[in-house]
Amino acid sequence: MTLQKTITVGGKEYVIQKVSPREWTRMRDRSKDRNGNIVEERLIDEIFKHMVVEPKVTMDDFDDWAEVQDIFDEVAAFQLGRHYRAE
Repeated sequence: MTLQKTITVGGKEYVIQKVSPREWTRMRDRSKDRNGNIVEERLIDEIFKHMVVEPKVTMDDFDDWAEVQDIFDEVAAFQLGRHYRAE
């Protein structure tokens, strides 16, 4: 059973889910450039595709970067099982 959680960002509810550690690693690997650096746009696309269950959204659905960042922070904290802070 996939662990899910409902979050509220910008007054809107989102259902997010955890992925397996292997899938999390694969998502991060797919998000890297040829030098091994994380490309933030790719990682956020992966998170929205695989971890934001409802409503299905992409970065293009947002006008405000802060909402995208808040969703990312919530998903990362949920996935990692600890308090996550963006650097």
